[in-house]
Amino acid sequence: MKKNCILFLSFCFCLLLSQNSTAQIKNITNAKKIEDKITVTGYLDYPPFGFIETIRPNPKGSTYNIFRSVFDDVISDLKNKSNIEFSYIYNSKLNDENIIKGLNAGKYDLFLGMYHNTKRFERLQPAFPALLDNPVSLITMPDTAQKIKNLSQLKNLKGAACSKEYFTDFVINQMKMYNIKFVDDPLTMFELLYTGEIDYIFASQYFGIIEAAKIGLRDRFSFSKQIIWNMPMFIGVSKLSPSRKFLIEKLSSYASNPDHKAKIQQKLRQIIHDFEIKYRGVVPPPFVKKETTDKTTSSLDLSEQKDKL
Repeated sequence: MKKNCILFLSFCFCLLLSQNSTAQIKNITNAKKIEDKITVTGYLDYPPFGFIETIRPNPKGSTYNIFRSVFDDVISDLKNKSNIEFSYIYNSKLNDENIIKGLNAGKYDLFLGMYHNTKRFERLQPAFPALLDNPVSLITMPDTAQKIKNLSQLKNLKGAACSKEYFTDFVINQMKMYNIKFVDDPLTMFELLYTGEIDYIFASQYFGIIEAAKIGLRDRFSFSKQIIWNMPMFIGVSKLSPSRKFLIEKLSSYASNPDHKAKIQQKLRQIIHDFEIKYRGVVPPPFVKKETTDKTTSSLDLSEQKDKL
């Protein structure tokens, strides 16, 4: 009887050990799967930071969509230097709201181009330092640019910004000090400026240039050289991502390399150039009220502007 009890206890012990070993193996396997596949998303219609591009390999071939971003090389470099699979998440069913929900829930790991201290991205952890700055500048008609000397003058003028733009919470709060109205799309915004219904536009510099180029008005507006506000951009990691610590370490190391930042700047210039070439020769829309080819640069003096992020 005693011998049978000993045999029974030994069997239970071996069974328990086997189950624990299986659980450990399962946990290790799951951890490896998580680490080996990282999901990436970003802006779906905010070039050059994130946009969908339709590709047609040849005139008679079918088309397909790809996701493009000024941060693409970051992902490519990390992928090439590791065994990790990076998968871009984008499709026609996605929108800004459910992308953010997916990040907040840990469904997606990375977001390309987040802002720090902005409620929209409060559940993401930025990988410091910033990889790129997204400056906000002033767009006017050339004759108006010659008259504006400092920011205080803008408070007596009418301005606009696009509601589809992505600004930091800080910049949004600063805009409240001006007579600004938000319009739904860039085309309407530029129409208001050209017809004289508004005097200026607040827009992020690169987005403003690209959107003006799309409708053939790139050379008809004045873009101030001075920065009104600066918005540093980071690659954000979902705080619920199982690979958060790993990704923050790798991305922060990448962003600390000056050569990598220079590479992104080069990519930025290339994307803007590609858009300008693509839309070269586009005839401006019929809402154009006054014609001018004078490319006057704004003389806006921002020496008195003390607001910084």
